[in-house]
Amino acid sequence: MAEPRQVLTPPVMRRGKAWLRANKPASMAILLSVSMVLIGILLYLWPQVYLVALGYQQGELRGRRQQALRKQKELQVERATLRHPSRIEDIALRSLGMQRPSVAQMVYVRTTQQTVTAGRER
Repeated sequence: MAEPRQVLTPPVMRRGKAWLRANKPASMAILLSVSMVLIGILLYLWPQVYLVALGYQQGELRGRRQQALRKQKELQVERATLRHPSRIEDIALRSLGMQRPSVAQMVYVRTTQQTVTAGRER
């Protein structure tokens, strides 16, 4: 008949736990050192990651600015087209039923500035 096997904990495991119990101050110092190194790495890497994120944000904002400038130019061209005198005249004559003024209805305005003093022009 076969003998039943006993399940034993490996001696390495027993020695590791015993060592931790025996050297608690040393294990705390190692844990503290590892955590300080990890915190130092994190404090070093965080600004680098932040700068990369800012770079991506800057690139996105530059793209949006270029789109806005393109749209502004398109709107300026459209505005100039809509305000063109020949277009306004065409709308006035065709859509609004207006007529061209006769010579008697025209008023001429001088474009230069003039000063009038006591009924005399200078």
